[in-house]
Amino acid sequence: MTEDEQKHPDPKDPEYLQADPKRTFDYQKCEKCHKKAYARYKKGEHAKALKEEKKTGEVSETGHAPTCGDCHSAHYAPPHLSETQTGMNMMETCGECHAAQKNSYLKNFHGKTAVHLANDRSAYCTDCHGAHECISLKDETKALDACRRCHPDAQKGFTDVIIHESQKEAEKKSDSKKESLKIVYVMGTISLVFVVVLLTLLYSHSFLLLLRKIHEKLRKH
Repeated sequence: MTEDEQKHPDPKDPEYLQADPKRTFDYQKCEKCHKKAYARYKKGEHAKALKEEKKTGEVSETGHAPTCGDCHSAHYAPPHLSETQTGMNMMETCGECHAAQKNSYLKNFHGKTAVHLANDRSAYCTDCHGAHECISLKDETKALDACRRCHPDAQKGFTDVIIHESQKEAEKKSDSKKESLKIVYVMGTISLVFVVVLLTLLYSHSFLLLLRKIHEKLRKH
């Protein structure tokens, strides 16, 4: 029997062995010791997604809605990690479901200074979205509040900065950011075409020059 007088599952039962413990465990038990964290989780986007998943029985495109066990390991998480290492581990965890956001974050100033320069003052995932509430920053007010955690004097213009410029996620952006993304991709395409044309001309010129030198040598002989 378990501590709440329920029958313990039979470890020899094939169905029990095949079941994903992260989907069957009652994570409400975590609330006993982590009341604030659990309360924040219940108000967040992950909890909303979990409620919708249980209601419809359908899994979202990013996979099962996260529960405590998807982000935390009770047995294998090493203690006393630095803020930088914690942030990097967190980025990898978030990236398991949000691969496009992880990749775009690594291309952004925040990701470059955090991951490549190991700057502990840089912003990691939870610095903007929160550790347990995991808020969406589509709302300008919430986005500005997130910016002001590190940039106290930030004005509304800060919310126009595109952190996750993934084309796959473009349709989920606000109208203003959609327009900005279009400009970014158009300018990126123009830049790529310019570089390709420039390199083509450069190598063509070098090739023709080489042919000319070979021709001059052959004429001398």
